[in-house]
Amino acid sequence: MLADMIQVKLKKLFRKPDLNSLLENFTETFNLSFFISDTQENVLWGNFNESYNYHYPIVVDEEILGWVKGKSDKINAVCQMLNYIVKEEFNKKLLAADTLEKYEEIYFLSSISHKLSKCLTFEEIMKIITVETNKLLESSKVYIKLLNDKGELDIFSLIGKKLSKGQGTIESISGYVLRSGEAEIVNDVQQDYRYIPLADDTKSLICAPLKVQNQTIGVIKVIHNESVKYTSEKLKLFTALTSQAAIAIQNSQHHDQLIKYSHTLEQKVLERTKELENAKEKLEYLATVDELTQLYNRRYFNEYLDQEWRRLGRERKFISLIVCDIDYFKLYNDYYHHQAGDKCLYQVAQCLKNLIKRPADLVARFGGEEFIIILSNTNSLGAEKVALKLCNAVAALDIPHHRSKCSSHVTLSLGVATTMPRVKVSPQKLIQAADKALYKAKDRGRNRFATVEFSPKIIH
Repeated sequence: MLADMIQVKLKKLFRKPDLNSLLENFTETFNLSFFISDTQENVLWGNFNESYNYHYPIVVDEEILGWVKGKSDKINAVCQMLNYIVKEEFNKKLLAADTLEKYEEIYFLSSISHKLSKCLTFEEIMKIITVETNKLLESSKVYIKLLNDKGELDIFSLIGKKLSKGQGTIESISGYVLRSGEAEIVNDVQQDYRYIPLADDTKSLICAPLKVQNQTIGVIKVIHNESVKYTSEKLKLFTALTSQAAIAIQNSQHHDQLIKYSHTLEQKVLERTKELENAKEKLEYLATVDELTQLYNRRYFNEYLDQEWRRLGRERKFISLIVCDIDYFKLYNDYYHHQAGDKCLYQVAQCLKNLIKRPADLVARFGGEEFIIILSNTNSLGAEKVALKLCNAVAALDIPHHRSKCSSHVTLSLGVATTMPRVKVSPQKLIQAADKALYKAKDRGRNRFATVEFSPKIIH
């Protein structure tokens, strides 16, 4: 009790001039003879006289602080007055002490609240709770026990500066506090049937629930390996501390859940973005690549030709086109059937692709058995060398063609056209020129290439 700690010292009280003046007036007015002593017979006021037979105690809160001794019972009035004065002094001190205690409690809670409000992680909270509890209570160890989804207790403590986690049962004093929602002081655990002996040599403990909005989420348990008399005043402050801790712990749990959800969401966004990028790449691939031959299709060829036409026009460099056609492919399809025809197209396409390797060059399927090749920064002489290589490479595949009228195997006819691009000239004109060269090669017996002269100056 707070009153047990309040002391009213009579010696100090009788130093007050007002009280001395009051006692002197009593003595003169009522012709009284008396003296006042403490419980050790030390005279605090008046003169000692062992012949005085009347003794009256000065009492406050059932405790005798001193005596009023005189030669008649009239001094009882003096004693009653002193008891009233001492009682008032006691009440003043009690009020001051109570006010101070409340101030200290408010300051303590404010300080704890301020520190905990800065914490985002449970580990930070654990460190602050441990430090503040050790300031408040005598302790050997501080544990925070939280109820998990399985109905078990996750037990946290600090080993050095590192957070340690274990598991515990609710069939214990901690479990009782968890279920009842009421704090417990156990000054001798060996006398408590609920105590489950552990290896920590606990002698005394104090345990309070962690409650948020009437929901108990766990407990804080403080143990000591020596017998300690925890008081109700300490329990009151400790309970206030646990109330602040409970809010901070729940906030940290929500923060952890938010971070986890954020990471999960971020991962899902990344995965979805990757899926969309892959889908986009696949669509772009399907939109630009011929499925059968795995060469670029005519649509992409036209886009790329326009791009290179403008670039090489600015740089004033040559561009060459080679149009290729498999000789007598319709007869091949009729004789070997379409499945073999598809395989033949694929083999020829890959052969062309393997020979055209410069980054700026391009091989495309132009339609049916016809292919077309862009050779950037290549003059007519260079284009003719490439055409000859292509012609020989396809022949070297040695794909049988018993219906060909120019060879026993699959061959190519090629048309070559070269120019220096001009802004006012359409690149389609160069395609037309290469196509004319192709027909020239066919007219000359196929299995060969032909070139046509092409000058943008004469095309309008």
